[in-house]
Amino acid sequence: MFDPSDRKTSGYHVFLLPQGKLFDDLKHIIDTLAEKYDGVRFDPHVTLLARIPVEAENELVAKTKKLAAMMKPFVVEPRMVEAQDEYYRALYAKAEFSDELKTYHEKGLDIFGYRDTNVYFPHLSLYYGDASRSIKEGMISSLSLPAQMSFAVDKIYLYRTPGEPRDWVRIGEYSIG
Repeated sequence: MFDPSDRKTSGYHVFLLPQGKLFDDLKHIIDTLAEKYDGVRFDPHVTLLARIPVEAENELVAKTKKLAAMMKPFVVEPRMVEAQDEYYRALYAKAEFSDELKTYHEKGLDIFGYRDTNVYFPHLSLYYGDASRSIKEGMISSLSLPAQMSFAVDKIYLYRTPGEPRDWVRIGEYSIG
């Protein structure tokens, strides 16, 4: 089971990324919060699959392509901003748990052949770090989020994610359908 206080992840992840102006606006928010509150920088994303066990990277790419091929475009809807006392869920916008997210998460687990011991919780993180509850409440009250946080998903992204977010590497992007 993944320790939520750990600053390091393992394996690979499949992410859903917003595009264009929304990506840029969210990246700016993430970078600003990281700078101001001693956090880390990362690409804005919603995780579809986490901590995929390590195997030959070409096999993981093939499985990611297989997952992308069976998917249809859909919309992710991050909504209410919340905070937790976890490094990777310090501050985030909880995503609407749509039928598509549930279905594609489960199909992804089958394709990659593993079981995640944690409950799937789709969200778009805004800050990774160890800030106190009062600091996080201040972050929330000072946030100026884009008016429209929903984004269309027509690609999925495979990242190599052992270590801390600064060590993560995008392996590829794969068109859906």
